[in-house]
Amino acid sequence: MTPAAGLSCYTSALHAYLSLEWKATEIISRSVHLAVRRDRAHEQLSFSHHSPSLDVLPDGSHLEYLSGSTYDVLDALSNELLRYGRAIVVTDTARLPWSVGHGGPSAPHWILLDGCSDQRWSIRDKFCALVPNGQQQPWSGELSDAELIEAMTLPADWRPVQSTRNKLVFGAPVPVPAGPMMWLRRHGGIAAIHALRCEDGWQFGDTAIDALVEDFQADDTRFFRSMDDLWAAAGHHGFALRWQREVASTDRERQALSPRIDRWEALPKVLRIAQESVLRGRPRPSLVESALGALRSEPQ
Repeated sequence: MTPAAGLSCYTSALHAYLSLEWKATEIISRSVHLAVRRDRAHEQLSFSHHSPSLDVLPDGSHLEYLSGSTYDVLDALSNELLRYGRAIVVTDTARLPWSVGHGGPSAPHWILLDGCSDQRWSIRDKFCALVPNGQQQPWSGELSDAELIEAMTLPADWRPVQSTRNKLVFGAPVPVPAGPMMWLRRHGGIAAIHALRCEDGWQFGDTAIDALVEDFQADDTRFFRSMDDLWAAAGHHGFALRWQREVASTDRERQALSPRIDRWEALPKVLRIAQESVLRGRPRPSLVESALGALRSEPQ
């Protein structure tokens, strides 16, 4: 399958990073899960898409956010390239020339740097998806120092839902420093193992699906504000299930996975149709409830 098909911009960059040393598709596929929690402060759902958390790398090192000024960034990225041959940086889609979101609202977006020569940075952005502004295609090329700094110049504040995604990008929450620019540093020390807990309000698997149904029934307008996270969940599950089908040892196993893949991959379209129906004043709640219910590992 296409290496990053179905992955978010975050996991597309992680896939590219991991693939230079390890079996990235297997690592990410094995991590995919669904967990949700109600964020009372902002009246939104928080989503976790990975367990174990992907900041912990197979060799025991881990990735962590750092922030700083222009000179900090260029020196730090040069050091990352010298040590590891690549680095992930946080950019703003509104400032990325190749993004279909260029010039629009700010949104965090990860890209991979895999080289630098004569103040030109080699870029790989494997993210490919149909997004509200159009079809985003993968892009590879070079940026100058000034162009890279421009792309990495972040807004003073992300929207609450974006801040939550940055914090939970690996699966379990990690510290996200404030600053005008951010990148990921690979730290060679022993990584702290962290996980989500039920006692902190997290719901997992089928229980998370039930929570999504309840959230939709309580307030469909609030529910549809989670569309980006639901799209990510669908993409990640489709990615993981397609990998499981590829490595399955029997035809029976492969055939059993195909309907699950179809249900997850159909979810974004169903939700889009349902949202448009609400906007037209003709809501179709059963459409959403059926689509979500079909995702349970044990359909009711």
